[in-house]
Amino acid sequence: SQLNIGFEARLFNTVNATFDYYKKITSGILQYVDIPGYVGASGSPLGNVADMENSGLELELGYKKEFGDFKFSANGNVAYLKNEVTFLGDGKEFIGGGAGFQSMGTVTRTQVGSSYNAFYGFQTNGIFQNMDEVNSYVNSTGTIIQPTAVPGDFKWMDIDDNGEITDDDKVLLGSPIPKYTFGLTLNLDYKGIDFMVFTQGVAGNKIFQGLRRLDIPNSNYQNVALSRWTGEGTSNSFPRLSSNDPNGNFGKFSDFYLEKGDFLRLKTIQIGYTLPAELLTKIGASKLRLYVTGENLLTITEYTGFDPEIGGSVLGIDKGFYPQAKSLMLGMNLQF
Repeated sequence: SQLNIGFEARLFNTVNATFDYYKKITSGILQYVDIPGYVGASGSPLGNVADMENSGLELELGYKKEFGDFKFSANGNVAYLKNEVTFLGDGKEFIGGGAGFQSMGTVTRTQVGSSYNAFYGFQTNGIFQNMDEVNSYVNSTGTIIQPTAVPGDFKWMDIDDNGEITDDDKVLLGSPIPKYTFGLTLNLDYKGIDFMVFTQGVAGNKIFQGLRRLDIPNSNYQNVALSRWTGEGTSNSFPRLSSNDPNGNFGKFSDFYLEKGDFLRLKTIQIGYTLPAELLTKIGASKLRLYVTGENLLTITEYTGFDPEIGGSVLGIDKGFYPQAKSLMLGMNLQF
């Protein structure tokens, strides 16, 4: 069921505006149903159980104007989305995530009150710089939380304050679903010369940056590893390197692996020239246009992976997907 409230407007014969607020409730999503063991079934059946809610705003603005031989148009859009799981079954607060990464197990969780397949793992609290910090990192009762840690290891947040790091200390770390999506298209035309540029982007999402293979010990690190912890005060964000990783600095899924997925991409840019009709009469053509098109020429992002637009079966899990290529194309349109 969906509610939409919006309007469309045209102003001064040059401006178009479209606004929409929506709230979509999806009920009875297929999910495996937990059944008691005495039933004797070998597996769980599917049932129409779960509910989800998507709500948001969409705004689109367009402007078109002619100034003699010069024509100009611009169209932009921005959308906001809130995704929330509202029901998973009686007495069920969460279900296991749909994405795993090598020895880490699943790195997402679908939980009531959060977004679908949100990231779920440990939270870091800096890096131990010396043994005094290790010995002074205690819970509320004075128990040393990480007695086997050494300088250069991550401090793990003891969420349940029981004096040790267990799976009960995992928390939701962010959503792979962008909160904002936006785009802008500009078109210019002057005496046979035309120009078009299209940009797009997203914001408000997280990406799991899993480019390094944990199951291959000698696989390459990115060059950020050159700024790792090598002694007191050298780093508070990238831990020491070791062959066996006893503290789980790299083997445990944590916010260390998550990066902002915000980006703004120059998706397409094109410039063309249409020859005057009087030059084409000798060859019997009615139109001849030459053009140059560039795609993916520039991406502005803080993400350190190959490409912030991550595909795959689960959104936001980057296992080294091949990036979109930059391309430059020359073309001709000939019309008789």
